[in-house]
Amino acid sequence: MSEKMHTIGDLSRLSGVSVRRIRFYSDKGLLPPTTRTYSNYRVYSDADVVRLDLIRALREAGIGLAAIRNILCRHLSLREVLTVRLETLEAEIASRRRIAAVLRTTLKIDQPTETDLRRLWTMTILSQTQMQTAMERFYDKVAVRADMGDEWKRQMIDASMPELPDEPAARQIDAWNEIAAMITDESFLAEMQADTATMWNGEFDPGAYAEAAESVLGKVRSAIDEGEDPLSPTGAAIAREWLEKSAKAMRRKPDRTFLDWHLGQYRKHHARSARYQELLAILRGEEPGQKSGNEWQWINEAMTPLLASSDV
Repeated sequence: MSEKMHTIGDLSRLSGVSVRRIRFYSDKGLLPPTTRTYSNYRVYSDADVVRLDLIRALREAGIGLAAIRNILCRHLSLREVLTVRLETLEAEIASRRRIAAVLRTTLKIDQPTETDLRRLWTMTILSQTQMQTAMERFYDKVAVRADMGDEWKRQMIDASMPELPDEPAARQIDAWNEIAAMITDESFLAEMQADTATMWNGEFDPGAYAEAAESVLGKVRSAIDEGEDPLSPTGAAIAREWLEKSAKAMRRKPDRTFLDWHLGQYRKHHARSARYQELLAILRGEEPGQKSGNEWQWINEAMTPLLASSDV
């Protein structure tokens, strides 16, 4: 049984696509006619009807002509093209939601000014994907002189990465912008590079350090819950344990030089670190009950009296 053939008018009626549009697809090489009559009229097969349905569906999904040509020529799979289109569409939707959130938040201000709009609009510039890229670039630079493996760098990125809500409130927009400013601050980057290189010097054992921190901070949290003062005998015992375990993880002696370095690092970075954790909490929609980094504050207060001890 021979395959049924269709004129361009028949194809238009079967598909609902205009004759002019079919000619356009044909001229672009997406839908070449199966054959032509002696009078040079285009003739299409049943397979061309199916092909035209696919072209129309892809166009309605926002797929470009070049991508459709690659699908039809089997250079790209339908799954690959649809995946890319879905990702693009979702990014567009997220971007529009952020713009709507900015406008909504600005309109909540009684008499919004240009400064208000400019401050809130900043967050539409940096998408979630762009923030991820900026964060990865930041830690790449931080670790440039440090003997740090990719796995640990990835863990640091994951722990630091903020998540922007679909419809952020004004304070969340401000938190997002503040984090973006932090990780693009060249002076902060220089400090982090120097300190990271000092710590990750080939002698540092990150696994032992993480294990020690988890153990000691667990004891600190229990002490805080029980109302223990950092300057109590319990505080002194926990401080000495942390000094010894952290020094061991860094293959250093738990002496006065190491103690001075430890307390100096805390004084230098605590305020910024605590603020960063607070900003992450704001983006999660949380109301920080306690000061962020409270455990580190407690342990470093407990360590300070060791400076006067003859045993260090």
